[in-house]
Amino acid sequence: MTSVAEAIDGMNVKEKVQTMDYLWSSLEAPASKYTPPEWHGRELARRERLYAEGKIPVYDWADVKARLEARRAAL
Repeated sequence: MTSVAEAIDGMNVKEKVQTMDYLWSSLEAPASKYTPPEWHGRELARRERLYAEGKIPVYDWADVKARLEARRAAL
């Protein structure tokens, strides 16, 4: 039987993006069914600290969405 990794490796970029979109959508379960791992909290705290110190770039959300849509359209 083909493993998930092998199946993904056999996909083209468009198929991989579609699969990723599906996976994200499937994770939209009620919050009560999911407990994030401890490292998520540590990583969020680290990023908040870096943001407060001005050490990470900040991007306008409309610009980010436009860039992502352009990349998706190019697939």
